[in-house]
Amino acid sequence: MAEARSFQVGPLRLIVFLIVATFAVAQAPPRSTPALVTAQTNFNQGKFQAAAAAYQLIAEKDPLLAQAQAGLVRSFLKLDEVDAAEQAARNALQVLPKSALMLAADGDVKFRRGLLPEAQESYQSAINIDAKCARAWLGMGRIDAAESRRASSREAFARAHDLDPGDGDALYYWAVGLPFPQNVTQLQKHMAEFRDDPEKERHEREYIDFLRALNGRKVWNLARQVPRTEIKLQPIISRLQDGPRAFAFKVKLNDRTTATVMLDTGASGLTISKKLAEKAHASLLSEHSLEGVGNSGPAKGYEAWVDKVAIGDLEFDDCHVHVSPRDNPDYDGLIGADVFEQYLVMIDFPARKLRLESLPAASESANSGFTSFYRFGHIMLMPTSVGDTAHGLFALDTGSSTNSMSPEIARRVSTVRSSDIPVNGMSGSVSNVFTTDQTVLQFSRFRQPHEDMITFDLHGLSKDLGTEISGLIGFATLKKMIITIDYRDGLVGFDYKP
Repeated sequence: MAEARSFQVGPLRLIVFLIVATFAVAQAPPRSTPALVTAQTNFNQGKFQAAAAAYQLIAEKDPLLAQAQAGLVRSFLKLDEVDAAEQAARNALQVLPKSALMLAADGDVKFRRGLLPEAQESYQSAINIDAKCARAWLGMGRIDAAESRRASSREAFARAHDLDPGDGDALYYWAVGLPFPQNVTQLQKHMAEFRDDPEKERHEREYIDFLRALNGRKVWNLARQVPRTEIKLQPIISRLQDGPRAFAFKVKLNDRTTATVMLDTGASGLTISKKLAEKAHASLLSEHSLEGVGNSGPAKGYEAWVDKVAIGDLEFDDCHVHVSPRDNPDYDGLIGADVFEQYLVMIDFPARKLRLESLPAASESANSGFTSFYRFGHIMLMPTSVGDTAHGLFALDTGSSTNSMSPEIARRVSTVRSSDIPVNGMSGSVSNVFTTDQTVLQFSRFRQPHEDMITFDLHGLSKDLGTEISGLIGFATLKKMIITIDYRDGLVGFDYKP
């Protein structure tokens, strides 16, 4: 019976670490008025509702004042009122079509919608008009980061901060890329001068505490170079499903204890239970919450230090691990494929093997025929079509037992029906689960038909990530593939094995 199924969703843990111009014939310099100063003060203090109201009043009186129009859009985005932000940007661009500041604000809306190529086009248009538009450079830095152009991203963030040191977002993104201890100093400055959503502030506090605890130490260092290796995968059999729901392998911690950890492309680093951390004598670094899919909120965990992690022929020294208060009866922990990002990672599910090889030259990667993905931390987002009319970004998540999508994209392509199928993730069980009629997913060169596809709210993940996640591509589809991941260049290949 279909309704008797139970699905697990991988953690998709989010360690969120994530000019103004008016134009007629020539660009006018930024204007400052008492009303604008008040609106910006409200914005900086995290009073985004008051800031939006103030900016709207100013814009109604002077529609050509780009600072107010862009401030209104940014306030709506901070409030996560994306529809309102989109409408405000559309209205403003009708009267300010050549404003670099408004084009950058429009790029921010598109970025939040998950329309990254369109966002990049808006940012580039803004820079073409005004090369000193800080918000446009900030947007380009975020695009570069998502496309694995790390050096370009850091340069763009630095340029944005130099152009507008008073922009809190520019300060944050610039600070994250600094070496220790400058990163901590500047992030503390950011928290002291700018307020934000309480959850984002919690993420930032936890990240600062973690950086302090690391004290500049490099982590996950290979004890010796191993050019290539192969690790055997073993199936995880759920008591609630027929057949494997994922694959796992063995790791050894501090030469003390061996654990079975599930290979999960939706997870970051190594996550283990509190019981296992204590058994391995892992030492506390800092408090940290673990979160993902589910309606129970963040799980109170912590970051811990492990001197050595051995995986097959590989030995990593000076490792930090995420410690979860929750146990799972089917495995001892989770390990993200990003642990092996210095290798070309080949997950061969049909052969039940994880193969690691030296990364090819960048030029060879570019000509590999692989598909580009957008990277947000450890999360890989694939441009995906649903049916023939809808498009979105789907996370590659081998920890999710099935494919799923958000209700927003589901309603555009199919009939959505309520369901009592239980869905569980890092943040507990999911409420308001739905299913759809037959749909088709297409990513890379694969077209996958589906019936009764699971649908549930992914809004919390999208908000934290800063871009729209429309769904998850899970184990049900990926289990018949060899997945090859080049984290360095943001490329992934799929080889289907029927």
